[in-house]
Amino acid sequence: MPDAHRLAAETARDLVRSAATLALEFAGKVAGREKEDGSGPVTEADLAVQAQIVAGLQAAFPEDEILGEESTEQVDLAAARLWCVDPLDGTKEFIEGRHDYASMIGLLHNGEPVAGAFALPACGLLFWGWRDGGAFVEEHGETRALALDVSEDPSAAIVVHTRSHPSEALERALQRIGPKQTVAAGSVGYKVGQILLGKAQIYVHPGPGTKWWDSVGPGGVLLGLGGALADAGGDPLIYRDSVHHGRGLLFTAPGLHAPVVDLLRA
Repeated sequence: MPDAHRLAAETARDLVRSAATLALEFAGKVAGREKEDGSGPVTEADLAVQAQIVAGLQAAFPEDEILGEESTEQVDLAAARLWCVDPLDGTKEFIEGRHDYASMIGLLHNGEPVAGAFALPACGLLFWGWRDGGAFVEEHGETRALALDVSEDPSAAIVVHTRSHPSEALERALQRIGPKQTVAAGSVGYKVGQILLGKAQIYVHPGPGTKWWDSVGPGGVLLGLGGALADAGGDPLIYRDSVHHGRGLLFTAPGLHAPVVDLLRA
């Protein structure tokens, strides 16, 4: 199975590399419109990037199910292999001309994230990895393996969090963790990228709003380095029945999951 997970990660890597190129072609040239369900903006770029990624996944893995943020067709959420695609994570940031947006792909195998890849097009960064298999970054054409120090001290950590959705729950979580610094940014992918690069150690987002396509791609990469992903209460993420992460997200670098959860539950 590890070989299958590596193949999934490397295929996702190649697809998000192409997705990043396409996204940059649209940058600064498109305006957003609100989705019919009121869940946020969508642009021509979101639709084009998703179509390209889905076509690539269908060609590589014709038997697999694919769930995309912009999908309209019914998807079997209980499928043994389910791809989760977010063509532009951080569409608001993309429209504003910011750098903190991402294109993300991840694979669920029997309801568990096992592989992922995501690109930060405006930053020239591409991450990929698979569960227990390592993680890598490609920066301006150069590839290197990633490694993270193990720390068990949240007070020495940097926490990244949403810039668009402040809340009392977030303020309480930050107060309980008590990190040395907090940084607001867009896109789950961008924030997890900061953890993978060692520029932050914790991403916390209490409350609703995130969905499977937000977590599976970056989560699959972080798991390759021994990091952890959970809901914002510290419990395992459940990929079943509903695509919504009703209790939010908590991503941590190696060694920090248990001490952060203890603080959040105190």
